[in-house]
Amino acid sequence: MSRAIKVSFGVLLALLLGLRLYAQDPSQHFISAKSGMVNYVEGKPLVFTSDNEAGSKVSARDQLKSGDRLQTQENDRVEVLLNPGSYLRVAANTEIHILQTAFDDMHFRITRGVAILESAAFDKKVHSIKMSTPAGDLKILASGLYRFEVSPDRPVEVLVYSGKAKWLKDQHEVATLKSGKRYDLDITGNGLQNAKLGKQSMDDLDTWSKRRAESLVAMNDRLSPSLLDYSYFDYGYRSHGMWLYNPFFQMFTFLPFSYGFLSPYGFAYNYYYPVYTYGGYARGAGGASGSSPTQSGTGKASGSRSGKSGNTSPAAHRPATTSSPSPRVSAGRSDGGSPGGRGTGRQR
Repeated sequence: MSRAIKVSFGVLLALLLGLRLYAQDPSQHFISAKSGMVNYVEGKPLVFTSDNEAGSKVSARDQLKSGDRLQTQENDRVEVLLNPGSYLRVAANTEIHILQTAFDDMHFRITRGVAILESAAFDKKVHSIKMSTPAGDLKILASGLYRFEVSPDRPVEVLVYSGKAKWLKDQHEVATLKSGKRYDLDITGNGLQNAKLGKQSMDDLDTWSKRRAESLVAMNDRLSPSLLDYSYFDYGYRSHGMWLYNPFFQMFTFLPFSYGFLSPYGFAYNYYYPVYTYGGYARGAGGASGSSPTQSGTGKASGSRSGKSGNTSPAAHRPATTSSPSPRVSAGRSDGGSPGGRGTGRQR
C-alpha cells in the first residue's frame, strides 16, 4: 500500500471517529433544564413510581420525576443534581418525595432521615428550591450549604452552614434562618430554637458530602476541551453554567461560564468562556473560579487557585489539578466503601 493511500485512510478513519464522538455529545454529555438526575449511588436505594409501586433499583443517570419517591436503606447514599452547581445528597434510612423538578420550581419533601443541599450557583431570580418537612417548608434564598434532619417525635433540625433560608408554615413566613446556626423547628410552627454551629456539628455524612464536592471539582479540571467548546456555543449562550458529563469518571460536574464560583466547602471550579476575535468567536479561555478572568486570547486565568467561601464548614482548600476522585468511585457508584465512613445522621 502506497504512503499516500495510508495517509488518506488514516485521515478518513480520524474523521469518522470524530464524527461519531461529536454525534454522541448531545445525548451523553448534557442535561435538559430540570433537576432530578441521579449522579452517584452507594448501596441499593429504591425509587417508587406510580407505575411501579413495588420499587426499582436506583442507578446513576436515572432521571427522577415529579411524583417519584426515593428511599434509602442502611448502607445507601444518593447524590441528585439540582440546578447546575447545586446538589442534593441523601443519607441512609431516608425518604425523599420528588414534587417538582423544573429549575424555577424545584420542590422536594423529606419525611424521614437526613439530606444535605450544597449550592454553588443558586440565583433566586431564575431558580427556586423548596424542601418540605413535617414542620413546614424551607425555601432556599442563597447559595450555601444546608442540612435537613427529620426524626420521629423530634423537632425538625436544620443546619445552615452557609447561606440563608426562609421557614414557611401554611404559606406564611415564620422566620429567616441565617448562616452559621442550627435550628430546631417545632412541627406546630410556633417554636424555634437556634444555636451557633461548631466543628462538633460535623459527622460522617458531612465528611462524605465534602469529599463528594472535592471529587466533583477535580472532575471539572479534567473535562475534554472539545466538549467545552461544544457546550458553550450550543447549550450555554444565555446561561451562567451547566452540567457537563465527564466520560472518564462517568458522572456529571458543574461547568461555570464565568469566574467566581466556589463550592460552599471552598473548592474553586474552573470556568470557561469564549474569546471573541476578529471575525467571530475563537476557542474559549478559562481558569480557576476563585481568580480573575484573563484577557482575550489567553489561556488559564492567573492568580490563586484557592478561595474562601466565608462559611462555617471545615477548612476549605482548592484540590490540586492532578488530584482525582477516590478509586472507589466508578460509573457513578461506589463499590461498597465510602469516604468518611457510613453515617445516617448525627450521633446523639
